[in-house]
Amino acid sequence: MSIQIAILVICLVLLVGSVIYVLVSRISPAGGLGDRTPTNVYVVTGGAMSLLIAFTMSMTFGQYLSAQQAAQQEAGAVMSMSRGATFMPPEVRDPLRDQLVCYAQNVINLEWPAMREGISNPIPEVKNTVDTMDGILASNAAVAGANGIGIWEEANTQRWTAHLQRLNVAGDGVPLILWILLIFGSLITIGSLFVFADPKKPAWAHALVIIGPLFVASAALVVIAFFDHPYAITPGGVAPTAMEVTLTNLTHDHIGDIPLPSCPQPN
Repeated sequence: MSIQIAILVICLVLLVGSVIYVLVSRISPAGGLGDRTPTNVYVVTGGAMSLLIAFTMSMTFGQYLSAQQAAQQEAGAVMSMSRGATFMPPEVRDPLRDQLVCYAQNVINLEWPAMREGISNPIPEVKNTVDTMDGILASNAAVAGANGIGIWEEANTQRWTAHLQRLNVAGDGVPLILWILLIFGSLITIGSLFVFADPKKPAWAHALVIIGPLFVASAALVVIAFFDHPYAITPGGVAPTAMEVTLTNLTHDHIGDIPLPSCPQPN
């Protein structure tokens, strides 16, 4: 959700809620119905909704942080794998580093857009790149060297763990039943304030009564929606920035006389 849409949603909710409250006050009995309704009803309803919103926000914020950490860890692991490959003979080193470039490009250009759509399965192109690297090592294990393989395998394990974590977040959205509870609970909590509508009070006083709770409820739902889609194209969204930096380092930073890697073009 973009910032413009978030602001528009909140302002629209405040405007519509205030207008409805003022209109209801015009047909309410003098003095309202607040003195006829047990006060603890509002306390229990508001307290329960506060806990539910806090729980959901904490859950989605945790997923957002997990997505950020996984993206950074995966990019760092790919860079470590490239360093590990430099300890291997050229016939192993060069094709591995070329495939790492392919991996980074596929993650940025293919897997990230898929995650924005909520797809949590690895993209075939990414999986094929990993399989190709495994095949290169398997067929050259005898000449690859223990030092290079050790660094590579440790970094590859970190990459795999971060990769799975990143994909899992894409599919771990707020359950539909929880969204229903949040929306209807907020409506019920806000609706309970209508018993205080009093035709004797001016319109601006009614607007002030309802605007505060409306803002809190709508802003909380907007924040939850933002954290629920961490890979969305919006300020603060988790972008493949770390992997883009890694890709730039792989393809532009010279290491001695080792040739710069590039992704082989399919025949």
